Amino acid sequence: MRTYKHWTTKEDFKLLTLRNNGKKYREIAILLNRTIVSVEKRYRKIKREKIYA
Repeated sequence: MRTYKHWTTKEDFKLLTLRNNGKKYREIAILLNRTIVSVEKRYRKIKREKIYA
């Protein structure tokens, strides 16, 4: 069973940068050592809540 690993600001910006450069969630997950679901959920949350807007 996995334990939850909080997202850092640095990871958030890396996620946004990679996604804006056309990387797929799967590629980003590998780079950030996260699950694909975690990456996708975090990206959607950042966009939905306009974090860092």
